[in-house]
Amino acid sequence: MELSGVSGISLEEAQELILAQVKVLQRPEELPLLEGLNRIAYDSLRAVLDQPPFDRSPLDGYALRHEDTLGASRENPAACKVVARLPAGGPLPRPLLPGEAARIATGAMIPPGADCVVAQEDTDEGDPDVLIYRELSSFENYCFTGENCRRGECLLERGERLTHGHVGALAGQGIVRVRVFSPLRVGVLATGDELAEGSLPAGKIYDANTPYISARILSLGMEPVPGYGRDDPAALADAFGALLESCDAVVTTGGVSVGTRDYIPEAVKRVGARVLFRKVRVKPGSSMLGAVKDGIPVLCLSGNPFAAATTFEVLARPLLEKMGGSASYRPRRQEGILRTPFAKASPTRRLVFARIEGTDVFIPQKNALFSFFIRSNCLLDVPENSPPLEWGRRVSVVLL
Repeated sequence: MELSGVSGISLEEAQELILAQVKVLQRPEELPLLEGLNRIAYDSLRAVLDQPPFDRSPLDGYALRHEDTLGASRENPAACKVVARLPAGGPLPRPLLPGEAARIATGAMIPPGADCVVAQEDTDEGDPDVLIYRELSSFENYCFTGENCRRGECLLERGERLTHGHVGALAGQGIVRVRVFSPLRVGVLATGDELAEGSLPAGKIYDANTPYISARILSLGMEPVPGYGRDDPAALADAFGALLESCDAVVTTGGVSVGTRDYIPEAVKRVGARVLFRKVRVKPGSSMLGAVKDGIPVLCLSGNPFAAATTFEVLARPLLEKMGGSASYRPRRQEGILRTPFAKASPTRRLVFARIEGTDVFIPQKNALFSFFIRSNCLLDVPENSPPLEWGRRVSVVLL
């Protein structure tokens, strides 16, 4: 069977081919602020008020004029008359006169006339007169209006993923609802008669790819739609067709190589998808296929769990994040220093699960592959035609 599409292209060429076929799906939905966590913002949001909205105290103590503390010490304390008690959230206080102080709580409004706050531990906490044991400078222990952010400042850009920090900042503005992009529905199609459910007969394996890729899709704020296809072209085409009818994109694992029972290319042809590329010059997972059907992208990845996980990060993830409205959908890179030698020469470009801590990059030894994979946070990008990589070499990683 002959398929269209280019073969043996670079990873970057494959990325551009598939990314060029999709556009952002303009489907907003409005949610309560907390439910928007980890979703992609549909709107840019700006501060509607200064934060803090008034001059306030950063600690419990006494608001007063710094001139009234000049020369103060424990041996020679200054004294002020306490004329008010100011709790957080209290009403607008009256102005202070020279020689007066106001007992003030953390977060309370600093009264007019006061230009500093003395911590209570630097006083005798007296009432109606308080003794101050140290000299203060103008605006010491003083939080200004707008110190954290100013009215009109952008707090959230369209296309940003909402984090807990955004939630806190927006809540501080009185914003209780946000518009976000509706989550993509992503079909996840595992193939292979060797996949078992329940008991594990001899020669069978459990499907790890569907749960893993589904978990990654969920972590992107999207909805995985699982499917399964037997090693049969017609059955696989039916499974493809069902997912294409209900999903925004489809990711498959297994059956994409050149074995006698690798039927994914035939199934892609049967559903009428247009093949963009076959095989990419990268390991693991060079046997892959990218296609599109009526604007719906299809990425067919290797059935090897490490290969599927690797190629999902560098091809499927950017594709899905672009469609889902993310403004930073391209893989993020960082330079580092290799702290574990990589003993293999690499005629072909290779991506290796790794961990970066600061600028130190560590890769697994063979007998710790699975446990290291669980703790990985990046992919070491080993260039084509590389010799073995020695300790201390500067390397590039793709952040996960």
